[in-house]
Amino acid sequence: MFLLLAVFEIGRTALARLSAPAPPRVTWLSFAVMIITLVINLRVVRYEARAGRRLNSELLLADALHTRTDVFATLGVLVSLSGVWLGYPLLDPVGGIAIAVVIAHTGFEIGRDTSRILSDRVVIDEDAIRRVVMSVPEVLGCHQIRSRGTSDHVFLDLHVWFPADAPLRHAHEVSHMVKDRLLERYPQIVDAIIHIEPPPYER
Repeated sequence: MFLLLAVFEIGRTALARLSAPAPPRVTWLSFAVMIITLVINLRVVRYEARAGRRLNSELLLADALHTRTDVFATLGVLVSLSGVWLGYPLLDPVGGIAIAVVIAHTGFEIGRDTSRILSDRVVIDEDAIRRVVMSVPEVLGCHQIRSRGTSDHVFLDLHVWFPADAPLRHAHEVSHMVKDRLLERYPQIVDAIIHIEPPPYER
């Protein structure tokens, strides 16, 4: 929402300057501030992106994407300042429109990725989970595999088939083996619920 407000305000101001040009006063201090800002943002983007990949954190990766927008915006401002400095004041509002477009695109990407989490997208491939489950002896099959959440904080539930005549205590013990293997293979799973049931052909 903040990005949307930024797009609206920057776009509105840029369009107003196109209809009534009022070139800003550009000094060496203007360039110095923007260059320092650019260097800081580049370092922040690099650090957040690296930490986000290492920790598998969607929050850090999203914020790195957001900060990357600041980098492009800063570059746009530097181009606009250079144009005004060289006697082309029209580049100031044109640069503002370009920056608004970049911010809008980034906001769309962040909103798209977030909506996938909110809509319970599949986080871990079902076939990959099935292979781990089927590696446990005495498991006859599994279905209704559901994983949801973020890539670094996953909730999983599934139905596992055991022989219909298996003692409940033994089936319960084997279900714990299934859970342990899943947590070992996917440490990002914070909770896994295993439902025990007989296979369809034995009901």
